[in-house]
Amino acid sequence: MVMVKRLAPFVGINNVSDEDALQIEGKSPKLYVKDAVNVDLSISGKIALRKGSAQVTAHNFKNLWQSPLHKDVFATLEHQIVKVDPISWDYEVLKRNINDSIVCYEIVNNLIFISTLDGIFIFNGTLLEPLAIATPTSPMASTNPQGGRLGGGEYTLAIAYMRNGIESGLSDHVKCKINLDGNGDLLQGSLSLTLPYCIDESVTHVVVYATSRNGAELKKYQAYPITTYQVNIDQVDDLGRAAQFSGLSPMPSGKFMKYWQGRLLTADKNVLRFSQSMAYHLHDERHDFVMLPQRITFVEPVDNGIWIGQVDHVVFLSGLEPKAMQFVKKTAHAPIPNTAVELDADSVGSEISQGGAKTVLWLAENGYVLGTSSGQVIELHAGVLKGISAKSGRCVGLGRRITTIVS
Repeated sequence: MVMVKRLAPFVGINNVSDEDALQIEGKSPKLYVKDAVNVDLSISGKIALRKGSAQVTAHNFKNLWQSPLHKDVFATLEHQIVKVDPISWDYEVLKRNINDSIVCYEIVNNLIFISTLDGIFIFNGTLLEPLAIATPTSPMASTNPQGGRLGGGEYTLAIAYMRNGIESGLSDHVKCKINLDGNGDLLQGSLSLTLPYCIDESVTHVVVYATSRNGAELKKYQAYPITTYQVNIDQVDDLGRAAQFSGLSPMPSGKFMKYWQGRLLTADKNVLRFSQSMAYHLHDERHDFVMLPQRITFVEPVDNGIWIGQVDHVVFLSGLEPKAMQFVKKTAHAPIPNTAVELDADSVGSEISQGGAKTVLWLAENGYVLGTSSGQVIELHAGVLKGISAKSGRCVGLGRRITTIVS
């Protein structure tokens, strides 16, 4: 007679403990394995071969992403941004000649933001347009002592470009002076403004700003079609709103892009950059950034801060404003670059999510790690896994299971 011993339920991999500690007896027996390749372990402890795959298209799509809101699928193909039909795998070209080595996607106000190393673009359901608008160069100003109602004194002028009602940063200011006559009496005249040539075909208008006589605050004079070459200013009695975007630059792209607290975040090398609040296309180079001690390997914002991956550890930037953020080093275990994902409360439970707040998961050298919205770290496989390493990876959630592909 042959006696067959039934194996205890499999509960996962343990490459830290010795072999004689992999099987745990008692009322709740369980069995760890040193390694598991191409198999799935169920929650009940059963082991099954992982399902295979089949080729669905001959096109070499990269950076595939499906919008959870619109269900549209985007990808890159041969240096093009394309929209893909996931049924027929046909595609529509949205943008040509782009650097497709690194591409990020984000939903902002029901629009799709797509970031490449060439810049950030917005897809509105029909067109793909650039987010940023280049800051115009300064106009050329001159005085015309005849035919105008401007009194003698100094005037400051500047311009901004506009697309779809959104303005660029303000150009450098130019000053122009209408002189007094020999008796010290005020002369009346006008100002002639020669506008620079705009090479951005998506820009539709140029907005002229001016001050009152000897004034300091720039206010809107008038908007003109972008084809306008010259503007004559002969009165400043009815100026509009004050200029908003003086000293701001176009928002730069990076290797990472996220949306947080009404701002767009991008990161490259060891610098995390913020857009202006509710003005995603603009960035203040003097203040809207945080410099980290090491190269950034992932960026995942939560309600009360931002989780940042570093080369050999993870940090948490706590706070709600860039200027008030505090740097807290959290773990000494190296995260796998690009593996961080956001999890909802249904996936992690109400206790970890702390009432439904966002939770971040990433793969580190000691297994999966959770980062809560309050900045707490939960190492799910501490003392069980070690030695996980890769140049990069990607985590995907499907059927309440996290699958990570590393390279």
